[in-house]
Amino acid sequence: MVDATASPWSLNQPPPRPRWPEAAAPEVFSGLGPGDPVIYASDLAGAGAKERLVRRLLASLPGRETNGAVQPSPGTMSLELTALGQPRLFLGGQPGPAVSFSQAAGRIYAAITCTGQVGVDAAMPAEFEAGYPMARAFRSAELDWAKSLSGGATAGAAALLWALKEAAVKALGVGFHFLDPLAVEVLSPSPWQGGIRVWVKAGRIIPAWARPEAGGWLALARYY
Repeated sequence: MVDATASPWSLNQPPPRPRWPEAAAPEVFSGLGPGDPVIYASDLAGAGAKERLVRRLLASLPGRETNGAVQPSPGTMSLELTALGQPRLFLGGQPGPAVSFSQAAGRIYAAITCTGQVGVDAAMPAEFEAGYPMARAFRSAELDWAKSLSGGATAGAAALLWALKEAAVKALGVGFHFLDPLAVEVLSPSPWQGGIRVWVKAGRIIPAWARPEAGGWLALARYY
C-alpha cells in the first residue's frame, strides 16, 4: 500500500521513480474519493497478461481474504468490450468490478475497483517527441505546470498530461471518441500519496492521480 503519511514532494521537484518487478504486487490507492479503493498493478505484456492481472487484483480486493487465505473468484472469469472499447469484467456470468487496462513500454497495467468506474493509463515521453502537435492536445497553462514535474522537459510534461486525460476519459467509458484532447483540461495539481492528484475537467469533474513509472507516467482516474 502507498504510504499516505510520507512527506509530500514539492511541485518543483519530481517524486522518486518507483521500480516494479516483472510481476508487480498489487498496490492500493485510496485518494480518488469515497468508497472502495482502486487497486492496480502491472506485468509484462503477452498472451493472457490481462487475465492474470485481473485475477491478482481480484485477490487483493477488500474481503477477499479469510484467515490469511485468499478466496477463489466465483465461477468463470471473462473480459468483454463495449462498443466504445471499454472493458467489462464478468464473474460467473455476472457483472464484476470495474476494470481498466493500458499498455506501454512492454508492460500491461490494470486497475480495478468495486465502486464507480476506473481508468488507467501509462504514457512515455518518447510518444511526444519533436513534431508532436502539442497545441492540439494540451493547453499552455497545463504544459507550464507539468514541465515543473518533468525536469522542464516538454515531452515528459505531455506524457503526464496525456496519461491523466486518457485515464479520465477511460473512466467515463467514452475514451476520445466523443471528447477532443484539448477539451479535456487537467487542473489543480497537488502532491498526494507519492504522486500528484488533480481534477480533470471532461464535461464533468473527475479526480485523477499520477506517479512516475518506468521513465514515464502512470495515471488513475475514477468516475462515480
